[in-house]
Amino acid sequence: MIDVLDKLDVDWSDLTKVHQTTRDLLQELAEDKATLQLLVDRVREEPSLMAMCERHRLLDKIVVYDGGPRGFRLRIHISTREHRDRPHDHRFSFTSRIITGRYRHTRHDLVGDLDESIPWHVQEDVEAMLQNARAVPRFDTFQTAGSTYSLHHTEVHTTFTTPDTVSLFLRGPSEKDRSLITERETGRLWWRYGADKERQDRRVRKVMKAAEFEELVDRLNKLEVL
Repeated sequence: MIDVLDKLDVDWSDLTKVHQTTRDLLQELAEDKATLQLLVDRVREEPSLMAMCERHRLLDKIVVYDGGPRGFRLRIHISTREHRDRPHDHRFSFTSRIITGRYRHTRHDLVGDLDESIPWHVQEDVEAMLQNARAVPRFDTFQTAGSTYSLHHTEVHTTFTTPDTVSLFLRGPSEKDRSLITERETGRLWWRYGADKERQDRRVRKVMKAAEFEELVDRLNKLEVL
């Protein structure tokens, strides 16, 4: 499987073909616990991968493979016990496969004019600013273990997970500098940037520590993901 990742070359401009290719890859990988364990173990030995691992309020991310100039990364996502209805988009298209757990997945339309004047440094929910556009729910699906879907970077969506939901997440190359996050209750907005344009104080807070990484690996073993 690692050889497959080393040779993987995906045209991310065609989401239908992306899904056909990445769906089968993630299914095979999810069922190959030995390879998943090997990929996770390699993170300890590669500082560049460890530096990409992050802790967030709603989600923890372990980056197990970096495609480098091919622009993709493979991550393991582990949901936390906090859940909030926060419609958002992504800087990249991606494919996600749930290994264990479940969630409600809501697609949205962004209605109204997005306020592009909100400053770049508004990168935290406590700093979020009111804006005119609203994320209006379009339809819901319910994703369970074994579900796989691909999402274009322009889509606005929400995932409302159960605790300890774990998924394999294959993200493509960045298509834009920032993504948006909104708070449904207030209509406020803030931005998400890649590491190269992120505020340093935020970057320091969310980078995963070695002890936190080991706690998450232990959790993955207890959940029989590895």
